[in-house]
Parts: sequence; structure tokens; C-alpha cells
Amino acid sequence: MRTLIIIAIGILVGLLTMWVMRKARKSPRTAFLAFAILWLAFCLYNMWVGVSSAGYAVTEELPFLAINFLVPVGVVFALRKRIGRAH
Repeated sequence: MRTLIIIAIGILVGLLTMWVMRKARKSPRTAFLAFAILWLAFCLYNMWVGVSSAGYAVTEELPFLAINFLVPVGVVFALRKRIGRAH
């Protein structure tokens, strides 16, 4: 359940980033890169908490890191492609 919540938050953060950057007249590519870097930092922090506080092994957390990062980034990437064609 936590993974689904993290993915949903990631998609929302990605959409918010795209919207804010569009209002600031930045390119969709710049917005995507900003989101991807921000989201990777959050996912790495989330993994660190799982390893250091919850006691999970790094090898147990790696699949969740991949899912939590790749799904929202994939959704925002598809949106960036769509927005990029509109301009």
C-alpha cells in the first residue's frame, strides 16, 4: 500500500512541477529534468529510511526504489512528450 501512495504522490508532484514550470515559461524538457532529479532524491531518501530505520536490506529495497522512481517518471515523461508536441 505504501508503494502505491508513493507512486501517487510522485505523479502529483510531477504534474505540479510540469504546471509550475509551464507557468514560468520553461520548456517541458527542463520541467521533466527538474522533476526527475527531485524525485530521484526523494526516492533515495525513502530507500535510506527503509534501510536505516526499518531494518530492510538494500537488496530488499532496490526493487521498490525502481518502482517508486520509474512509474511516476514514466508518466511525467509521457506527459512531457504530449506537451512538447502541443507547442
